[in-house]
Parts: sequence; structure tokens; C-alpha cells
Amino acid sequence: MSSLSFPPSSNEFTPEFFTAVLSEFHPGVRVGALDVLEEAHCNTGSASTAARAVLKLDYEAGHDEGLPRRVLLKTVLVRPGAPSSLYRNEVRFYRKLRPEVEIETPRAYASLFDEASGTFGVVMEDVRLRSARFPNATQSMSAAEIEDALTQLAALHAHFWESPRFSTDLAWLWTPRSGGFYDFLSAGGYAFIQALIDRSDYKKSLIERVGRSFDELWAALWKAQEILDSGPATLLHGDTHLGNTYLLPEGRAGLLDWQLMNRGQWAHDVTYLLVTALDTDLRRQCERDLLDHYLEQLRSRGVSSTPGREAAWLLYRQAAIWGFLIGWMICPTENYGEEILQANLERLISAVEDLETFAALPG
Repeated sequence: MSSLSFPPSSNEFTPEFFTAVLSEFHPGVRVGALDVLEEAHCNTGSASTAARAVLKLDYEAGHDEGLPRRVLLKTVLVRPGAPSSLYRNEVRFYRKLRPEVEIETPRAYASLFDEASGTFGVVMEDVRLRSARFPNATQSMSAAEIEDALTQLAALHAHFWESPRFSTDLAWLWTPRSGGFYDFLSAGGYAFIQALIDRSDYKKSLIERVGRSFDELWAALWKAQEILDSGPATLLHGDTHLGNTYLLPEGRAGLLDWQLMNRGQWAHDVTYLLVTALDTDLRRQCERDLLDHYLEQLRSRGVSSTPGREAAWLLYRQAAIWGFLIGWMICPTENYGEEILQANLERLISAVEDLETFAALPG
């Protein structure tokens, strides 16, 4: 994507480098000085598969090109934290797709992926400057906030619903059963998750609670993925748990972290969002009404092939296995800390039980 690649340490950040990075889409910009204000690394409880740095950029007089002085950099600092295909995916979103989608997600000013090293960087808006707050699964979205989050998803999904571009300029998108993250899961995902379960008494207790062996859970996952790989396909965020959202003061909800973006059935995104963003009692009370809201938002945007209410409910139930097994059983405790990990898994296992997900999947 570029001859440039992000340095492996913030100590190597220079004004000259950021001038070159930003100049691709903002010719004439000149960074005169920079400071690293904050830094968070993966596997520290404050970041997961990538690192973040907040930068203060001082531009030469008359050469700011309208860019903000404070930006957020998402990159890999110190060492890679995930398969490089995830980083490539996020850079592609910000370079190719962010400009055309009218949803609440950070603006990007530059993005690079280096094929040789697998390193990447996205220079983006720091949404805290708009007073954004960042919830996690120890909290819950309100009914109004979750409605707005679903409205954002519907806008994304409607824009790409059954798009012919999936055979042309978007053919690189992976699916639930091909490419990218699927390749990682099929090559070593089973052993990776099993090892995490083996070292965690808490995760072992959850396997016992669902009354199925890990082998049975793994088989159920791929039954669900086969269903979600069928049409109608759209562009999916792919990782819509509550921790990948932000909330603005006016009640608008935004989406962060596009590393697992793929194409498939809408229910993947909607189920994972509802199940992790709401406390269990609130989800039980309003999930069917919220699903109706999402479907109506699709229809209002011209999607004529929306599923009927009961067909949508079945897909919603079937999709719950992914968040439980891949969303959070696969997550090492050190990524987010024990409290957030357990809060997510408790919501997810309750949903799998309430929705009778295993009964909803074909035998």
C-alpha cells in the first residue's frame, strides 16, 4: 500500500516521518514537531490486538491542511499482537471504505500496511475530543443508545447489501468460511482456544455449564458459520462487542476496531452487539423489539430482501455461538483483565442458554 512502514517504537517517531505519512492524502502538510502524550500496548489490560498512541502534532505555519493537532495512532508497538491479516483488513477499511460510509466511526487521516513486516498504522480522529466515552461489559447501553448503535449497523449493512462489488473491487473481503481470520481459526484456532480453557478454571466451568464438550462447541460454531456464510451477504463490522463502541453526549453510538471486517449475514453483527452491549435482564426484555427496529431501519434504506420476523429471530439465535466461543473464550485474560472478560462471557453464555442456540442449529 506504500513504501513507508510505521516504526516499531514510539521513540522512533519523527516529524519527517509523519509529514510523509500524512502527505499521501493531505499534500502540503508539514509536521514541525510532535509529542507522544499517551501510549497503550496490547496484552496489558488497556489494549487487545494492537497498540494506541495519542500524538500532539505541531505543524509548520500555514501547513496544517486543516488537520487536528491531537490525533490517535493505532499501530503495533514493541511486538505484533495478532495475525497480520487483521491489521491489513483494518487499513483497507480506512483507506477504501471509510470515505463512502455515512456512519459514526472515527475519521482517518492516514493509513499504512507493510506486507513485508505485517506492521501497520492508522492515524485517526481522537473521538475523546467530542467527549466520547468508552463502555465495557461491566456496564450496559441504554435502550436509546442501543437503538442508535443498531441504526449505525443498518446504515452500514444497507449500503453493501448483496453488493455486486463482492465479486469485483471487494473480492478481497474474507467470509465466515474463507480467507483472513478463517484461515487463522482453521489452522490453529481449536488448539489455541483449548489451551486457554485448560489454563483457566473459570473457562472450564463455562464449558461444563453449557453441558457440551469443547469438540461439540467447535462443531456447533461451524454449523452456524455455514449458515452465516449464505446469502444475503453484506459488509460486516465483524467484532461488534460493547468494547468496540463509543458513546457521544447526544446519545449517538459509534463503532471502533475494524480488524475483523468481513462479508456475511447481518445477524453476526446484530447478535454480538445486542448480547454484549445490554445487561442480561434488559436484553431479555427488549431484544425482539430491538431486532424489529434494526429490520425497519434496513427497509427504510431500501433493502427489500429483509428476512421476516421469525426468520430473523432464528438467525439471531443461531449467531450467538460465535461471540461466546470466538469472541471471548479465545481472549486471553491479560488482554482486558478478568473483570471485563468474565462480564462478557457471562452475558454471552446467558444468551446461548436463553436463546437455545444449540437447539436452533441443524443436527
